[in-house]
Amino acid sequence: MPNISEIIEGNKKKIAFSKGKKKEELEVEEEFRIDEEIIEDTGEDLAAANEELLAKISELESRFPKIEMMVTNIRKENESLRNDINKINENFQDIMALYEVVSNQINPFIGISKVTATSMEKIERLEYEADHLRKKVKELQNDIVILANIYLEQHDIDLDEIINEVLADEEISKAISGEDIDG
Repeated sequence: MPNISEIIEGNKKKIAFSKGKKKEELEVEEEFRIDEEIIEDTGEDLAAANEELLAKISELESRFPKIEMMVTNIRKENESLRNDINKINENFQDIMALYEVVSNQINPFIGISKVTATSMEKIERLEYEADHLRKKVKELQNDIVILANIYLEQHDIDLDEIINEVLADEEISKAISGEDIDG
């Protein structure tokens, strides 16, 4: 669409070339021609612009369902992401709780092996101490036997004779009471 200064220049040239017509008549005629040209140009431009706008409106109308579908899909994706973020948050909270347990020296993963290792060490130590005590008890028994023999020898006590007397007394008491000696 030509601008106003171009139209004015064109009209001036037309006026200059016209012969035999009065300047005033030419100006009036030219004004009408200019107005007609402008109206024709404007009408054509408006029709073209109108067609262009209608084409764009049709294009937008055809895109609108696609846009609605895209918005719906984006909403679904947002909901899915929100659910995933919530799950991640829950997992993170579980991990933090587990970290707190671990940091408090109660580790469920290695705690059993630590407890087992510690318990095994304690059991091995107790077994060693029990063996050591058994040896000590045997040594004490041997020492008591030796001390008893020394005591008996010093006091001229015959232990075999005492044992035989006790057994004989027991047999006599059983015979008197009527019990069977063998049984």
